[in-house]
Amino acid sequence: MTWYTRASHANWHSFAALRRAYPTADLVGRLTVFNIGGNNFRLIVRVEYKRQEIYIRHVLTHAEYDKGNWKDDPWF
Repeated sequence: MTWYTRASHANWHSFAALRRAYPTADLVGRLTVFNIGGNNFRLIVRVEYKRQEIYIRHVLTHAEYDKGNWKDDPWF
């Protein structure tokens, strides 16, 4: 919920701006990966900076993330 609250009020216009708020966020293809839940989960989203929209694509454990099946997502 902390991530959702912060992201809902964010005004990110670029990945660089997002990284100022979340320095550990990674850009993987067209998706952004966040460590959440005390670093127990990976949140994978698509950020549309011009439209100020965020699309949650996956919430995975680290083990699920490491399998890489999420990369089959057509938004990747």
